[in-house]
Amino acid sequence: MKDFYYILGATSNATSSEIDAAYQKLARKFYPNEGERDDFMDDRLREITEAYDVLRDTKRRKQYDSAFRKVQQKQLAAFRIKYLNIGITIMFLAITALFAGYVYKNLRGHPPKKIATAPKPVEQPAVIVVPHSKKHHKSISLTTKKQTKVADTVAKQPVPPLVHSIPVKTNIDSSLVAIHANITGIVYLHESPDFSSQVVAKIPDGARVHLVHKGSAWDKVEFADQVGYVLRSSVEGPQ
Repeated sequence: MKDFYYILGATSNATSSEIDAAYQKLARKFYPNEGERDDFMDDRLREITEAYDVLRDTKRRKQYDSAFRKVQQKQLAAFRIKYLNIGITIMFLAITALFAGYVYKNLRGHPPKKIATAPKPVEQPAVIVVPHSKKHHKSISLTTKKQTKVADTVAKQPVPPLVHSIPVKTNIDSSLVAIHANITGIVYLHESPDFSSQVVAKIPDGARVHLVHKGSAWDKVEFADQVGYVLRSSVEGPQ
């Protein structure tokens, strides 16, 4: 829809006299000289005359203003919707890229860092109490919490016990490894090798744990007296 006010060079609230003055000014400028013919000047003069015919009539001007206002509102709404859709699309792509990067890093893991070789843990001997008496011959394995109580009991017996230290290998693998967390800063220690199992502990980034068993996707480790499973990609150390 043509903007007749723009064509005449007048404002939308111009008075009838201002509309007449604007038309007279442009008509003198574009009116062809006698004996000359210019298609551009003719088209321009015809456009000016059409705008003047509508705007000088009060009734037609009101109808034109109402229709032109509706067209402008539709154009403005279409413009807003267009750029709103563009903004939503850009935001969706950015969120998708961030999520894809997080998933890729979590599945791929991080390259192992060079860490100093940890000393092998010393095998802890289990204390076996063997009395001389044939009737009461038995072996008692002492744990850390019950050593004092058992020692007091043995001291009260009439026959002094013979104590032997027999080395017993622990079930824990002798290697120490470091844990490298993702952007969250922690690694969850699961009860079984799947994400839906219960979380028994949270391991901070850089913590050292005992490697119990190496698997293809999950490693079994011990941390803070808790044994569970962590993702293979989060374990740094002997592969």
